[in-house]
Amino acid sequence: MNLSISWPLWLLCVLLSAGCVSADTIEQPLTLPDGSRYSGELREGLLSGEGRLEWPNGDAYEGEFANGMMHGKGTLSMATGDIYQGDFIAGRFTGEGSDTGSDGTEYQGEFVDYDFTGEGQLTTADGDIYIGDFTAGVLDGQGTFTGTDGSYYAGEFVDGAYEGYGIWHNDQWRYTGEFAMGYFDGFGERVDVASGEVMESGEWQFGQFVGEREPVNKAERRRQQLAIENALFNQPERLRETLNTLAPSEPGQVDLFALIGAGDGTQKVFSLESQTIAGFLQHELVAPGHLITLSNFPGTMDSEPLLTLSNLQQAVQALAERMQPEDVLLLYLTSHGSAEHEFALDAPGHRFVGITPQDLVDALTPLADNPKVLMVSACYSGGFIEALKAPQHLVMTAARADRTSFGCGDADTMTYFGRAYFEKALPDSASFIEAFSAAQKYIETWEDEQDVEHSEPQIFVGAEVEAALNTLGKSPATDHAH
Repeated sequence: MNLSISWPLWLLCVLLSAGCVSADTIEQPLTLPDGSRYSGELREGLLSGEGRLEWPNGDAYEGEFANGMMHGKGTLSMATGDIYQGDFIAGRFTGEGSDTGSDGTEYQGEFVDYDFTGEGQLTTADGDIYIGDFTAGVLDGQGTFTGTDGSYYAGEFVDGAYEGYGIWHNDQWRYTGEFAMGYFDGFGERVDVASGEVMESGEWQFGQFVGEREPVNKAERRRQQLAIENALFNQPERLRETLNTLAPSEPGQVDLFALIGAGDGTQKVFSLESQTIAGFLQHELVAPGHLITLSNFPGTMDSEPLLTLSNLQQAVQALAERMQPEDVLLLYLTSHGSAEHEFALDAPGHRFVGITPQDLVDALTPLADNPKVLMVSACYSGGFIEALKAPQHLVMTAARADRTSFGCGDADTMTYFGRAYFEKALPDSASFIEAFSAAQKYIETWEDEQDVEHSEPQIFVGAEVEAALNTLGKSPATDHAH
């Protein structure tokens, strides 16, 4: 529904041939040389200010003009039934606006020269919903799809098709992994939604499961290492681009912002987990422009900044500049962890400085007073709790300070902690705190099945955080009354 209107630019001098017209406002419609009729304001003989222009073919524009052209806010009603409403620049529909099509399709968001280009939401006549980055009328970048058939996808798009990393699910099963040309293609896992049972995990081609992937060979490992090297050189630009996508808090309500980080890039599991959680949050809890991801996996180097201590610090600072004091931050970090309580930051061929509990405390300083949900999924991650304790903090970790956690093998797509909390518990829980108790039970069951020592996930609930979390989505004024 991207119309290309090619009216001649005689509007710039349309009234020059009617030199006798000198009034500032034309109340009775003036018939122009091509048969169009105009009523409204004039400046120096040109259409400028508020007015209405009707074309012989039935098209009509009502709104602001400048220098003889549609310019400013206005509504363009086409004879075909399409209606454009929003910003016009130099005669073209460019900026923020909406497009309601005669076929029932609706788009709300950014335009460039009548095309859907930028952030937006497209609802088809059938009720399917696309949200994300559009280019020339189709999703191209990060986005989501919600189908009337109950299907849902969150991840990367190329030319309107699923391409890259993403999560697709319906009421029966969920696929997490790589896509190509709209198909499951590459490494991925299909899981039964009801039972949580892994149905297939490994290599897919054009939607068909073909078996377990062969171990990474030396040539592939070298390619991954080169990708890391290139990413290091491009990091300032990549980080800047990502942080520029953050949107400010919505005035008048308490918003949830999220920062998701995958620390160990030598295994795909942490990247897949972070993408799965990001997709869930974007679909259920976090508004567009309020979530960013950092990852050390080679496959995401072109789209996500690295998770390093420096990048984490800069990301928190950028969030602080866009959040109100009442807004809530959800931080989820997933990786391996050491018995010395250091969160691992690794990539193929490169080991970054790990994150200690005090490092994380210092990184969060710009948001010191904001309510936070802080989650660390790693072995021995309970060692982070003491340092992170604060009245406005809810802290959850995948294990005790002296225990390992599970679900981080090469064949896994999520850790036990991430899967139990975000896929099993949180969707059916009334609060973040309630979800932790439910997740504990799932983890204990899975660990019993594997006959391993229980990881014993830990939680700390600050004295003020539960009340603060209950204000999400409400106005600060209303919250204080409670």
